[in-house]
Amino acid sequence: MGTAIFMVLMVCGYWYTSRDLSTRFKIKRSFGWDVYFLVALYGCIFVLQGVIATGLIWLLLLAFSVAVNSLHVVPQPAANWQIDFMNWSFLGIQAPVVVMLAFAILFCLYRSNWAGSARLDGEGRKKLYKRLARANGIEQLLYQCMEEGELALVTLKSRRIYIGMIHTATLEYEKTANIVLIPMLSGYRDGETMNLCIEHNYSKWYADHHITLDSEPKSAMAFRKVIMLDQIESLSLFDPASASALPMEERPDKIE
Repeated sequence: MGTAIFMVLMVCGYWYTSRDLSTRFKIKRSFGWDVYFLVALYGCIFVLQGVIATGLIWLLLLAFSVAVNSLHVVPQPAANWQIDFMNWSFLGIQAPVVVMLAFAILFCLYRSNWAGSARLDGEGRKKLYKRLARANGIEQLLYQCMEEGELALVTLKSRRIYIGMIHTATLEYEKTANIVLIPMLSGYRDGETMNLCIEHNYSKWYADHHITLDSEPKSAMAFRKVIMLDQIESLSLFDPASASALPMEERPDKIE
């Protein structure tokens, strides 16, 4: 019986933490034994909810038994449905334990798949990112760019540089964490002088061809860049007015 409870506890904890968006961020920020304790914590919560639900069923059966006995609805002996419930067994396991585990699984499935927190819309995701980003500088800056439309300067490990608008960021899974950037300028850092060399002026191309975020048949989204987070060396806000004072080398305008 103890093994069954432990297995359901851990499976429910793992199922929930691998599907709930908010919890996935917590798991991402946890290391070593913290991950196992976090999974066990959520599993314990679902098992405790199952215990409470089973207790309510016992109280309901007790109330029915008292009511039936008081009204003499059934002949003697007196109805003791709550005791029968406690003594009944299924595959060698007592009925309350089976019911408790069933409730724990149902609560886990509901919270993981059908609850409102499991089906966040765009606005809900923004609020979640805002709350979670407070503890991480990179995520806080990404959220600021998405929320306020600020331009970001992204420097890759290859010294490639993109300047543009952050459209979305997917950070739940470490191996596939990425940002989607709509470029305005792109170039590279010179290996010797470290000056910013602009190669591609996307913003001029957009203006010359009347391309906007929602233009047809082609929009600026057609030029978006998906950049893996582990390829980024640095990330900062880009202010065109301040950047004009920085050393910069121009290259002929073109598109990759």
